[in-house]
Amino acid sequence: MAEKKIDKSRRNFLFGAVRRIRKEDEQPVASTAGGIEVVKAANALYVDGNWEGARLKYKECLEQDKNDADVRYRLGVCSYRLGMYRQAKLEFERTLRIDQNYQDAFLYLGLTLVRLGRPEKTPGVWSRYFNPSAVKVMRELNLQLGLIETHQPDPDEDIALAVEKAIAESGDAVG
Repeated sequence: MAEKKIDKSRRNFLFGAVRRIRKEDEQPVASTAGGIEVVKAANALYVDGNWEGARLKYKECLEQDKNDADVRYRLGVCSYRLGMYRQAKLEFERTLRIDQNYQDAFLYLGLTLVRLGRPEKTPGVWSRYFNPSAVKVMRELNLQLGLIETHQPDPDEDIALAVEKAIAESGDAVG
C-alpha cells in the first residue's frame, strides 16, 4: 500500500488546537532539528556581511522549506550584494508571492530593477513600500520616484547608490 502524503498545514492546525487545550507553548516547527541550526548559521553569516557564505546556507535552508519568506528575502539580499541581480529579483518576487506584505522585499525588488536597468518599473514597486522606522529610506524613495515620474531620473547607478546609502544610514530599521 502506498504511503499517503501528510498535509502539514492541516496537521499543524489540528495539533495547534490540542496544544491550546493543553496550554502548551508553541515551539518553532522545523522540518528537521538540524534546520534551525542551519538558519542560525546562515543568519550569523548574514549579520557579519559574509554574503556568499550566507547565500549558500540559505540555499540549504530552502531544501527543507521552500516557503519561508524570511529565508527567501535574505537569500535575495545576499544575491543582490554579490551582484547577482537576476537571482535577487527572482527571490524577492518569490518572497512577495509567499508574503504579499513583506515591506523590505518591495524595497530591494525596486533596487534590483534599477540595477537591471529598468528604473521605469520601480514606481509600482516602491510605492507599496512603507516603513515609518526608516525615514531616510522613505525620503530617498520619494525623491527618486518624483524624478522618475517626471521623466528626469538620475542615472541608474546614482539612483541605486543613493538608496543604498539611505539603507545603510537607517541601520536596523531595514532588514
